[in-house]
Amino acid sequence: MIYRTTVRDSWRWMRLDAGVRLVPLMLAPIGIGLLMHVPLSTFGLSMTHAGRDLLIAIPLAVLGFVIAAAFTEYLARRNHRWYVADSSDLLLQTGYYVLLNAPIEEWFFRGFLQGGLTAWLKLPALAVLLSTALFGGYHFLDRWGWRPVAGASAAGLALGLIYLWQPAPPSLLAPVIVHAAITCGFLGLGPYLIFRWRFATQQLKVAEEPHRR
Repeated sequence: MIYRTTVRDSWRWMRLDAGVRLVPLMLAPIGIGLLMHVPLSTFGLSMTHAGRDLLIAIPLAVLGFVIAAAFTEYLARRNHRWYVADSSDLLLQTGYYVLLNAPIEEWFFRGFLQGGLTAWLKLPALAVLLSTALFGGYHFLDRWGWRPVAGASAAGLALGLIYLWQPAPPSLLAPVIVHAAITCGFLGLGPYLIFRWRFATQQLKVAEEPHRR
């Protein structure tokens, strides 16, 4: 069954999501940084190697988008439920994921949490694993099943490695771009494009049917 979501549908959950989830994730590093006199640039707010970050992020973002879209299609087939945004809702969702969700989650989980654990434990690989585990578990708050959470954990691991394997100072630019692409592939643009492709294919079959008789 296909459910077409509207701006009203998305705005209903976005208001709650932003206040309960994103605002605390955004403010926590700022508060702790000010309390402990840690410069916020320590949490990945750097554009020192932006050109290199973009060269790495763009192909990885395309790959992440394709994988996420294929994964959401697999889950939809299992559950026999497709959630597809209408054109207006697609713009709203894309803006939310790109401008708010991806930057704030990366700011907290990669910049603050992974970066802080790396500085504290002096074990970067362990910091990646711990922050990935917390990132995956955090998605249970959205009442996701274990399969979507496993997918989110895999994405979190990839994002953690992208953040780890870069020259100093660490930058959130590449992880944010890849994160936004994965989220759009999984929740917004990916399902929409698959739906439009299916619809066009069906229309083509209908148009060709009279010629086959």
